[in-house]
Amino acid sequence: MALFSQLLRLHKGNIPLEDFFTEVVAYFLSKNKEILFSWLKHNDILNSEDYLAADITTQKTYKHPINGDKRPDIVIELSNGESCDLIFIESKVGSSEGYNQLSDYAEILNQLPEYRHKFLIYVTRDFDPKKESKIFENIPDVIRNFNVKFKQLRWHQFYQFLTTQVNSEISQEITIFMQEHRMAQSNQFSPVDISALVNFLPALKLMEAVMWGKVVAQFEKVLGRNKKREIAKRHALQWIQWHGRYILVSQMPDGWSCFMGFFMQPVESVDSSGYPSVQLVLQVEPKSPKRQEIINGLRQIANDSSWHSYNLDASSTWSGITLQRSLREFLSMEDHVSAIEDFFLEALSELKNIRQQYPQLPWGSVIDEDVIDEDKDEDENVLGEESSA
Repeated sequence: MALFSQLLRLHKGNIPLEDFFTEVVAYFLSKNKEILFSWLKHNDILNSEDYLAADITTQKTYKHPINGDKRPDIVIELSNGESCDLIFIESKVGSSEGYNQLSDYAEILNQLPEYRHKFLIYVTRDFDPKKESKIFENIPDVIRNFNVKFKQLRWHQFYQFLTTQVNSEISQEITIFMQEHRMAQSNQFSPVDISALVNFLPALKLMEAVMWGKVVAQFEKVLGRNKKREIAKRHALQWIQWHGRYILVSQMPDGWSCFMGFFMQPVESVDSSGYPSVQLVLQVEPKSPKRQEIINGLRQIANDSSWHSYNLDASSTWSGITLQRSLREFLSMEDHVSAIEDFFLEALSELKNIRQQYPQLPWGSVIDEDVIDEDKDEDENVLGEESSA
């Protein structure tokens, strides 16, 4: 195990992988300015002119005119002695873009007149393509084309670049760390990728066995049904593609929701060894008209129970609480499907009690059980057809 992986594992604060890696890269670039300039030129972010200084900071706060404080992962200020250029770098290692995150950064950059050139760089481990038209939709074309540029990169490209530079002890540790956390992959299928493809359908059948029997029925009784089950199943598959989650979702009034299911991306607070998790989540969106009221309720629930909270003190991101367990905890059990099903049913029972204890939250109406039963035969037919495909 690399030095940085050991430090990450031993960190008492359970710092997320993404934040930890951001600090490592920022420190490395700040101490190796020649490599920084070479990397920027290698990716056509800078022209050939020489810079005299580069100041690198992490999580620096900027004010967005509407959406409050924003903190790009890495901020690089470059100076040639006469003028200054500015670069925002947003890094993703396993997670996806936050709500309007890149668009907000672009608008902030556009409103900083003291810089000559401004760049927004989005670096991801996983494939996550972005459209410039969406990122710059709130910036007039004439202004944007002159002031703000966008560049999308992958971390495996940085890894390949780093292997071409003068070797040092810290660069070796960074490349080993990137290998251990799947940031060194090329455009080739690895044996692990092939194994995942071979085993995906059997794993999907197990998730379906958990989700589409007692669990979906209880989910609908507690929260109501937003859509027919055949549509919910299609959406669950889409969630795997979009966010690495196989989940049921219930949209509630005033911009908050409940979802539950399998989360493929490891959650450090659940299991630092990298196993997926199963979760029941209550989450409120940044622009909810009753956000503060909902946040207050979620905070009280977390304080009085075993729910884990996240981002409750943030003003411009998705925030919520979750009941979660690592799949690792179920491996020693004889029947994994039944054990995970029991976890979800217990979690939904607790959620039902929470609905009764916190009636002031905007839960919305629950569909009648008689209405649920009306679609029973139809839904079972759909499940049977898909299961035999």
